[in-house]
Amino acid sequence: MNRPWQLLLHHFSEALALAHGAVRPERPALLVFMFHALFEDAAAMSRHELDPQQRITTAIFAQFVAHFVAHGYQFVTPADVLRGLNPAGKYALLTFDDGYFNNQLALPVLRRYGVPATFFISSHHVLAGQAFWWDVVYRARQRQPLPPAAQLAEHEHLKGMQHAEIDQYLLANFGLEALRPVGDLDRPFTPAELQAFACEPEVTLGNHTAHHAILTNYAPAAVAHELAACQQHLAQLAGPTPRAVAYPNGNTSAAVVAAAGAAGLHLGVTVEPGKNYLPFARHNVDTLQLKRFLLWGDRDVERQCRLFRADFNLKEQLRSWRRG
Repeated sequence: MNRPWQLLLHHFSEALALAHGAVRPERPALLVFMFHALFEDAAAMSRHELDPQQRITTAIFAQFVAHFVAHGYQFVTPADVLRGLNPAGKYALLTFDDGYFNNQLALPVLRRYGVPATFFISSHHVLAGQAFWWDVVYRARQRQPLPPAAQLAEHEHLKGMQHAEIDQYLLANFGLEALRPVGDLDRPFTPAELQAFACEPEVTLGNHTAHHAILTNYAPAAVAHELAACQQHLAQLAGPTPRAVAYPNGNTSAAVVAAAGAAGLHLGVTVEPGKNYLPFARHNVDTLQLKRFLLWGDRDVERQCRLFRADFNLKEQLRSWRRG
């Protein structure tokens, strides 16, 4: 739980960031945004079929995209980034993690505004039609509640496991049907659906490992296999071979980043928040470790967008001074 002084610092930092953004022009940068599940409306969310995570409806997603279009951002693909961005520009890269079938709800918004998005796919879930573990746990804990601290501990415990161990835990604790999705909202794409989805001009597919593997839990050979297997699966399902990876849970290390490069991946995204300033070389931005922001649907969307665009962050400055 945050202490009162931490909450005060947080609110003061946000107020300074908004004030700075109101009087100073934005610095050239690439902003990367992460989404997961997408809900048609609040009623779909209230069915509790999957972990709502960021609580993003199509209306919220459209409001978010409209904000950055209105403020002169150019939406790009990983290929655009790797070709090189104008060092004087403002860019946005939209990303969706995991491979939910519900991500197809993004298409009308992308078409309306003429912008692309990248969808990072855990290929085994598509091939096996398997539910994502956090949704299995979420549904089970709706029926068998745990105290909040125990739920958090359970999630952290599972995040420390390899994928086979997670499957064993789910089956042992929640039954033989635990890995089966309950409907269209929580399931991954089927292979045929993913192939059709990848043909849409607004869609780029990316690597999210074969089993949504948190790669820092694995030995080097297994890391290489998870990345290479996903590359192969996606090339066979939808082609072309991905050039971008989203590291599950954002976990990276020097070895993981090296393995991504060896697998033919040249752009990688983490879950560390922040802007990726241009030009990359001058600001020591590693294209295999780009920062990403998360939008939260239960908070003021416009305020969040203004904070994403701000170039002053007091808390980050304090952390930098402490490190320095």
